[in-house]
Amino acid sequence: MEDNQKKSGEYALPFTVHSGYSFGMHVFLVIMIILFVGVAFIPINNFGWIIFRLICLVLGLFLAYAWIYSGVMKKTCLELTNQEISFKTNFISKKLNWTDIIDVQTFSLNNVLYIGIMSKETIKKRKNNFMTSLSESLGGGYTMTIPLKSFPKAEPEKLFATIVLKVQEQVQEQGIEEEVINEMYSEVKDEKVIDRNPVTILLKALIISLISGTIYGVLVYIFEVNLIIIPILGMMGIVYLYSKHYQEKGFNIIIRFCLGLICALQFFIGALVVSLMLNLTYIESNGIWSSISECIVYMVEYPEEYMNYYLYAIVCFFIGAFYGCSFKITRKIGKIFMHKQNGFCIKREKRYVSIYLIDYALYIENEEKIAITINPNVCLIEKDKRKILGFYIPKQVLNDYNINVNVFETIFTNEEMYYKLNLGGSATQHPYGYTSTLILNKDNQVELIQLETD
Repeated sequence: MEDNQKKSGEYALPFTVHSGYSFGMHVFLVIMIILFVGVAFIPINNFGWIIFRLICLVLGLFLAYAWIYSGVMKKTCLELTNQEISFKTNFISKKLNWTDIIDVQTFSLNNVLYIGIMSKETIKKRKNNFMTSLSESLGGGYTMTIPLKSFPKAEPEKLFATIVLKVQEQVQEQGIEEEVINEMYSEVKDEKVIDRNPVTILLKALIISLISGTIYGVLVYIFEVNLIIIPILGMMGIVYLYSKHYQEKGFNIIIRFCLGLICALQFFIGALVVSLMLNLTYIESNGIWSSISECIVYMVEYPEEYMNYYLYAIVCFFIGAFYGCSFKITRKIGKIFMHKQNGFCIKREKRYVSIYLIDYALYIENEEKIAITINPNVCLIEKDKRKILGFYIPKQVLNDYNINVNVFETIFTNEEMYYKLNLGGSATQHPYGYTSTLILNKDNQVELIQLETD
């Protein structure tokens, strides 16, 4: 890698980098290999221990192979050429032409930074459902996933910028309109059906609640343990269904009240099922509907016997009714505990930093916003380790969008005019290698800037 000439803010192509482990990682892996293989040779021969020993042996051999391949021989390799990007590990080898790539993202999983690359073919096959969302939240779903921890000699910002800018360069050379790509990506992301009829969504949510509540009651009866995870999963499914398949224009108290009741209903269904299963002989003589009616009356007359169900139901009701809602009083309370720099509220979520340019208590997430994405290496940044001290946006970028610039300082640097967001620092400026996002209100005022750090 050292032989590659580097451009300012990005790597010159061709660019190749091989895997490498720190001394501490080498020591850790060697200890783990010795531990697993050593356990595999403990002379205990009952059936359970034989299975355990085999598992340890397999894990030990797997770690040994991975360590020798990536850590000792350093064969895990990432290569960027003018035509393609290739990633080779001990288990997979993938190549993608730049023109086949439609999206490049960074994400963090267990404090490990990854670059996720999505191809057009993967986007076409993508299905918008709960399992897909779960997979993507865990870093799955990408055509190529590059763990940057495996390449300590590569600078994350430069590598990300190089990939993004090369993709854009190839798109322009091929004469593909950027709007066409954005439309293609939007079509896939908006594949879900937006139902404008809340009754349909509430009926589907009711079915989920009935099924979840029934399963909950049966399992409580069988295991005699309050398996609260079942209705929690049911509530997650209901909220996911509502948020993904119903376009909520505003907070409707009636619809939200019904959604909260449906979420809470699981606990009443569960308690009813338990009561019925405890009185199966009575059902045979009295009939199912009469038994259900009498159980409901009993639950109302003696609520103390079902108090744990009622308490959980109340919590579930409020989560369902107010999930995703933000109120001014809660934002005012949250503002007190937020980190502040030079008068701006800053929220950090792992590597991602949100800088609020307006009063945090006045920021309403559910309002219609305009999002503007700025390419890597267009802006400049000042930072001290992960702490952002200043952010510079080229004057031309904001002027092109006719953006309100009241909170920015005008400054001339690097032979170009910038608008500077001063966060209390005067450190060295360098190109910002990730994409940055500006969130604007309907008056073209920047309310929020979202950035990434290593």
